[in-house]
Amino acid sequence: MSHTTLSTGHRDAKAQLRVASVRKTSHLSSEERFKLVAAGRKALESAGLNSTIIAGTGTGSLKETIVLSKDAARAGADACIVITPGYFSGAIARDRKALKEYFTEIADASPIPIMIYNFPACASGIDLDSDLLTEISEHPNIIGAKLTCAQIGKGLRLASSIKRQPFRVFPGFADIILPAMLSGQTGAIVGTGNLIPRVLLQLYQMISKAIETKDFQLLSEAQELQRKVAFADWALVKGGISGTKWALERFYESVGTTRRPLQPVSDDLKKVIEDGLKECLELERILEKRDGVKIARE
Repeated sequence: MSHTTLSTGHRDAKAQLRVASVRKTSHLSSEERFKLVAAGRKALESAGLNSTIIAGTGTGSLKETIVLSKDAARAGADACIVITPGYFSGAIARDRKALKEYFTEIADASPIPIMIYNFPACASGIDLDSDLLTEISEHPNIIGAKLTCAQIGKGLRLASSIKRQPFRVFPGFADIILPAMLSGQTGAIVGTGNLIPRVLLQLYQMISKAIETKDFQLLSEAQELQRKVAFADWALVKGGISGTKWALERFYESVGTTRRPLQPVSDDLKKVIEDGLKECLELERILEKRDGVKIARE
């Protein structure tokens, strides 16, 4: 649940892969958010892991987001990730001053660093462009951005513009890890890590080494693995949150159902998810056995 590589919610992967964990908490109360982070910190400490927790604290209200960010710090989070406020989008979508102030004032008040979460599909279509992202990211308490907008050029421009350390730019989809990293972005924070964390880590390591050594054969192998990951990622995107939870129960262990108004995944989508994950899950099983991890469900 640490570092700046990949996101996962799978218990064993968190213990062994040290990958970044992002809490998506839009359906949780403030009390539940606090308990979730506190429980995660306690579990990590009990396991002897010095791992980073990035807590989701964004809401439609600047004031409430600041409160939640302070709560996350008290609960043991190391950083917050803040989504663009989508409510009343008609009033602020083109108001660059309002959007910039939202993030910079949260960064001013937060006792821990924050990341920008640009996810138009979950922010009423508001999509921060690279110029505005760069302006916002100049704040010293903003340490990175997760771009779930699938725009490689935007990530390249942002990563190239903000040179200070630590500052990282992550794509939010696993199907673009290869082109994103080749453009200067760092790893990925992706929901697919819940199902195939070791596969994604292997892809990350292959790309990193290929870039460092200029090994085009290894880059070609990474491209083939990226192909498999792209199908898995697309299947989970189709299934959404409900599909991901179903897949976790199907292949690992029960994590509960989605909260309403989200509905259970349909039988048709279950088949799509199984087919899309097939190649990557076969490799995940091999990597699990290599690491001595017990497979929850065959």
